[in-house]
Amino acid sequence: MLRISKYGISPFILGCLFLCPGILHAQKIADTLKLKEFEVIGNYPVNNNGFKKVRIDSTILVQNLNADLSTLLSKYSSIFIKTYGNGSLATPSFRGTSAHHTQVEWNGISLNSPMMGQTDLAILPVSQFDGIEIIYGGAGLFNSSGAFGGIINLVSEADWNNRLNIDLAQSFASFDTYKTTLNVASGTQHFQSLTKANFSTSLNNFEYNNTDSNKVERQTNAACHQYGLSEDLFFRMGRKHFLSLKMWYSNNYRQIPPNISSENIYDPEEEDKSLRGIVEYKFLEKKYNITVRSALIDDYMNYRDSVEYIHKYYSSVNRIRFNWVGIRNLTIKPGIDFTYDLVDSDSYEDVKTRTNAGLFGEIVYDASKKIKLSLVLREDLVDGDLMPFTFAGGIQYKPLKKFNWSMSANVSRNYRMPTLNDKYWYKSGNPDLKQEQNVMVEAGNVFNFLTAENHLFMEGELTGYYSWITNLILWQPTEGNSYLWKPVNLATVHARGIEAGITLKYQIRKWAAGLNSNYTYCRSTNEKSEATTQDQEGKQLIYIPVHSFNSTINAGWKTFYVTYNFVYTSRRYTGTDNETYMPGYNLSNIFFGKNINLKNIILSLQLEINNLFDLDYQSIVDRPMPGRNYGITLRGQFKK
Repeated sequence: MLRISKYGISPFILGCLFLCPGILHAQKIADTLKLKEFEVIGNYPVNNNGFKKVRIDSTILVQNLNADLSTLLSKYSSIFIKTYGNGSLATPSFRGTSAHHTQVEWNGISLNSPMMGQTDLAILPVSQFDGIEIIYGGAGLFNSSGAFGGIINLVSEADWNNRLNIDLAQSFASFDTYKTTLNVASGTQHFQSLTKANFSTSLNNFEYNNTDSNKVERQTNAACHQYGLSEDLFFRMGRKHFLSLKMWYSNNYRQIPPNISSENIYDPEEEDKSLRGIVEYKFLEKKYNITVRSALIDDYMNYRDSVEYIHKYYSSVNRIRFNWVGIRNLTIKPGIDFTYDLVDSDSYEDVKTRTNAGLFGEIVYDASKKIKLSLVLREDLVDGDLMPFTFAGGIQYKPLKKFNWSMSANVSRNYRMPTLNDKYWYKSGNPDLKQEQNVMVEAGNVFNFLTAENHLFMEGELTGYYSWITNLILWQPTEGNSYLWKPVNLATVHARGIEAGITLKYQIRKWAAGLNSNYTYCRSTNEKSEATTQDQEGKQLIYIPVHSFNSTINAGWKTFYVTYNFVYTSRRYTGTDNETYMPGYNLSNIFFGKNINLKNIILSLQLEINNLFDLDYQSIVDRPMPGRNYGITLRGQFKK
């Protein structure tokens, strides 16, 4: 078991952060080991208009093809994932905020439930997406309001050079876990079809150490299975007209295991079904372009224990974006959004609806060859009421001509509406809740460098942020009835921190190597307000670590490769007075792989060992996590 030094961070972390910057980038597993050209696409865009944006490397997606989104982000991004256990609910935390302040999108359409205001990342399989974009802080206003922390956008894209590509993968893992994925892409330069299917099942019955009884026990009532199917159709009609149709159906079932200190009486279980569809049209001209996007979402959840609760919601999302570059050095991007949500829940007295109409505008001005300015303005009308005016202003400065380095800064004002659960939950909802308010300031810099021989690529970023949230919604017991909880606008939260990332990849002849490191320092504290007592004032919010770090080492020779991943999470407080906490932990994971390259076929075998040192740990109190576990993936890819 790895141990933490008295200063809270292991020496390994400090060594990797400052001495080992980088990770190997490539587009396919085979390309990771045998590159004809050096891939120089970076994780951190230098031309960012003053706002931080990050891309998850495509090689990471391929190696984690059978993982869920929560597992991927916890290992390879600066986002903290709050998970209730293997296969259970998992939600993201950006920059000291809650899951409600993170927007998860699919091709620009929000997947957040209007009931809960969040998305469960554990039921989103990585195999369903071609790319993952992470948008931080004020940059989220480009898409919508309310994302104080940021946006995770899951992208499906067309490869117009593709003719036929069939990709089949089968995984066998510990705890009777089996996962299958099938991706079929075919088409021409004018039409592309992308079909993706996934299936997974697991008993999830791992052994754990019960800290209450000091006995080794086996987790019960924890099985889960999932299947999904998506179809994306892309049409290119000449050089100016593009049309895409996207459909995604998913079905998820899971049992809910008891925590360590209690037993399930009724063996609760949950079933989630979702059908999502998007139609998008783009028209491209020399000086302007138009994008029209419409989406429908039909979501169903059935929770069963002693009684059955059914929750259904329907969402219609419509967006128009216009991009005009008719004036030199000036880009103008106005837009209109309209969203309609309808919720039919057993926990509401009747059907509830919400309409949101938004007017959006972005202006980007190249003041000089070194300076770029951007301004985002948004005004929303929710159920006929004007919302607070929101904006984000950014500046990008590139001081050197021969070195790809940019400095950036931005300031933003944002708001978030209460969820429908906050307002209408039976006997507990509060329809008089106000909007949460947020002001954020951010500054950072990004650089990348490629040697003349194209053997070495290096990039890095350092960002600092300062955020102030007021009218934060908290659920608390009502006066005179400690069993009845209601939401109220009480809390004020002050969040500030530093994010650092550095990447290096090196290739020469048949060898390739790299390492990527991400470090986050986050202080998110309760400030003096009606909701705080003296022992809570200035204390860290529960379940938000002050320090988090991950690092991935990648090495390859010919058709062999090995990847080592390390994750550190510092202590998370479980009491608002910071007197109780969950200890920090170090996790190690490792992959070994071999590719066999035939004429039009690539066969690969990958062995995965998670929690390499068999660490006994918990992410949430009394919710055990699995010890050392194994997985084998067989993958075949045919490309013509």
